[in-house]
Amino acid sequence: MVDNIKVINFLQDFGCARLEHLQKLYSNEKDNFKNILVSNMVSKKGDVFVHNTRKINNRMLVALDILCKYKDRLSHFYQGYDPVLITFLTKDNTMYHIIVSDENNKKGIVKIVNSYPLSLPKVDKLILAFPDGEELENINCSIPFLYTTYPGLEVLNN
Repeated sequence: MVDNIKVINFLQDFGCARLEHLQKLYSNEKDNFKNILVSNMVSKKGDVFVHNTRKINNRMLVALDILCKYKDRLSHFYQGYDPVLITFLTKDNTMYHIIVSDENNKKGIVKIVNSYPLSLPKVDKLILAFPDGEELENINCSIPFLYTTYPGLEVLNN
């Protein structure tokens, strides 16, 4: 049984999450997490749980998709400051920022990433998610990064 307060606090911090995110992050594949709806702090729209003080953020849902891919290596994670949606630390002490772009802010994200370390907190690696592969050639960043496209999360560089 997952502690409801922890899940509600998670949703308050991150705003929203799909059922599969909660199942993966809380290591409980069979839980449907409906018990957190009783508190009236969380509502559910389709398969997305949303804290009542927040709105569904599609960029955050993509960032959580990426975070779940690293679940087995996670040591700690927390919400970042825009444009970083999530910062996480792996068990081997590698720190990552997850940055998700949408159609409206692709050029701005590229500009911020290219000005690292002036524009972002220090980190070992970046995970960049874009709706398409158009911006990959425009990124000239001094630290290692993964460029992925969503919704499939296909990595376009090594």
